[in-house]
Amino acid sequence: MTRRFLVLACAATVGAATARAQEALLPSTAWGVGTALSAWHFSKSLPQSSGGVADVAEFAIPFRLGSRFGRWNFDVSGAGAIGAVHLAAGASGGEDRLISIMGPTDLKLRVTGAIVGDALQLTAGLNVPTGKVGLNGDETSTLQVVGAPALQMPVAAYGTGAGATLGLVRAFQGDDWAFALGASAEQRTEYSPIALALSGGRAETKVTPGTALHVTAGLDRPLGEGRWSLLFVGDVFSKDKIRLSGGGADQANDFTLGPQYTLISQLEFGGAGWRTASFNVAARMRSDFSDAAGVKVANSSGTYLEGSLGGVLGGPAGAGLIIGADARMHSGLKFTDALVGAAVTAAGVTLGLERAGTSTLTRFTLHGQYGTFDTGTAQATGMGVTLGMSVAARREAR
Repeated sequence: MTRRFLVLACAATVGAATARAQEALLPSTAWGVGTALSAWHFSKSLPQSSGGVADVAEFAIPFRLGSRFGRWNFDVSGAGAIGAVHLAAGASGGEDRLISIMGPTDLKLRVTGAIVGDALQLTAGLNVPTGKVGLNGDETSTLQVVGAPALQMPVAAYGTGAGATLGLVRAFQGDDWAFALGASAEQRTEYSPIALALSGGRAETKVTPGTALHVTAGLDRPLGEGRWSLLFVGDVFSKDKIRLSGGGADQANDFTLGPQYTLISQLEFGGAGWRTASFNVAARMRSDFSDAAGVKVANSSGTYLEGSLGGVLGGPAGAGLIIGADARMHSGLKFTDALVGAAVTAAGVTLGLERAGTSTLTRFTLHGQYGTFDTGTAQATGMGVTLGMSVAARREAR
């Protein structure tokens, strides 16, 4: 069984419901820090409750620090970010506005270790409430946009309070294959698109996610000269709460997310002159959510399909050329016309440089995107760009 596969299964068990926000910006190594500047411009503004969204930008500084003590791995991750949205003046008049949200995210602590031989792994996570949890109207409206799955901004959630996760992963190994089963319980700490859509952006908002149960199953085996991994994650959720304050009265909305299913496939393959190369496909299905009365809300389900192909052209050490292409198609959440529920078809290309030193890995990347967005009441094309830089340890902590 490869250690990489076991780490993947443990990570999915600890945080199966998250979008791998800031951690996705860094290599999975003992430590790493980076910066990411991401921006989108739309061909015409997309009407929202706060105004017409014409441009979106976010700057983030993610970090990750890990260490190993005996049989236990510890790591902490987080980010600081500032997001901004340009609201264009409408046909009925008014002025352009710039709204924003700024601050640190919650800190995520994780520990993983073997408790019975190497086959049974205990995974535990703690969310430290360092991020902002009370949002005013403009901050909520900004988060509705930068948190939209269609845009894939670096940071989609800032803070929701303390949370914890506890889970187990059991691995089984054959001659040339490995299989893992995992389960965990989580006090959730991520905004969902449903929560952002219901918040409305018109008052101070506090989101209190409920609990979730995650089940994971994964397979890893050689395939030709490469290696293939398949991971399934199933999520079941309890009731979430949203509190809106303003106008002298508080308003509380309760809802329950429907079950969610995610399937991720990765093929790592070698080739002459390639340092690394992989093909990845992910599919996620969100079921309809239920309102406070337990009634399912029609047209609130969604399907997300994403794929990428790329790698680093170069030898094991020194400079390498990063080349990649990606595409995604989201059905959207048709019960809302907020951008957080928009349907999207988009594709992108990544170019960059990577320098593999003796102990560090340095990356500079440029990711360009083009897509079509549909909120149900408006359509527009958009062009996006992300500039990224990261410095990380070349190997994982052991």
